[in-house]
Amino acid sequence: MNRWVVAFGILALSAAGVIWFLSAFELVPGRDWVGPSGEARRNPYLAAQRFAGRMGIGARELRSLPELDALKPGGALLVPNRRQALDSRRLRAIVAWVESGGHLIAEAEALGNPDPLLDLLGVQRVAAPGPSKPVPVELSSGRKLTVSLFGAMTLQTEDDEKGRFVTFDHGKGTVSAVSGLHFARNGFIGTNDNAEFFSRLLELTPAKELQVYLRPERLSLWGFLKEHAAPVLLAGGALLALWLWRIAPRFGPVQPDLPPARRRLLDHLRASGRFYWSQGLRSRLVLAARDAALRRMTRAQPDFALASQAERAERVGALARIAPEEAQRFIAAGGHLRGAEFIRIIHTAQRIHSALERGNQGK
Repeated sequence: MNRWVVAFGILALSAAGVIWFLSAFELVPGRDWVGPSGEARRNPYLAAQRFAGRMGIGARELRSLPELDALKPGGALLVPNRRQALDSRRLRAIVAWVESGGHLIAEAEALGNPDPLLDLLGVQRVAAPGPSKPVPVELSSGRKLTVSLFGAMTLQTEDDEKGRFVTFDHGKGTVSAVSGLHFARNGFIGTNDNAEFFSRLLELTPAKELQVYLRPERLSLWGFLKEHAAPVLLAGGALLALWLWRIAPRFGPVQPDLPPARRRLLDHLRASGRFYWSQGLRSRLVLAARDAALRRMTRAQPDFALASQAERAERVGALARIAPEEAQRFIAAGGHLRGAEFIRIIHTAQRIHSALERGNQGK
């Protein structure tokens, strides 16, 4: 009965929790900023170009210096900062294009960097605190717009016109210099009054085309591979790491040195003995050991070969310090012997060699 009560209590608490959650929370759609992607990530002025297209003004990009040399007359040219790649000849060509009727919208270089383009146009940069929010800009019609003109500077023309945005005629064309082009960039043009301010800039001249100069970027193999072959790079790096881990030396005890390439004679004799023993030919080892010991005794005692069987056993026993019976078994050793008898015969032969060596040293 108690188990049913506990189970019913747990079920009731679970149901109460679900009811409370559904009454306290509501599923609503949300918006998350994911950043630009695709063409918008490469071109920060893509939204401005499409906005100009909806205004009936064609828009195109100038991605190389030769395209900048062939500017169409009577159009509008938007030039961002960081244009140090432009040499003095091209800068003079841009000024001549403005004098022939073009509209130049130029962003001032940051203070501390030279700006030969604005110098040719007579525009000076004056240090000023950077605004933390969009600034008000008054148009010639008296209308005030809130525009994203950032940058720690103000601009001043030869006619003493000052502000973060200055515009003046130059020859047959028009120059519009701004402290920053944030109002025309992706993510900004749709906020505050940036779109209206940009449209008023384009309407200052009867331009039929907006040309945007995007500084040519240097080709990077690493950037291309990272963008188009990131999974392959990761897989290759993982395989390389596994291969290096496999062939890397392991920490542990010091390995012994390899045996010398040239073995000693004793090593060959031991190998031959092991071979005969493994093949069941121990009788050959016994005969070889006995004959070697007896030949050495004959060299040490020339009359040993002429002595009788009993005298030879007696001499062997005296030299090896064994009983005459055991010496007799040693002289007559042969055939298949058991392990203990084999060891005894070999031991006797060794004792004979040792005794003869001691005798030679005593002499």
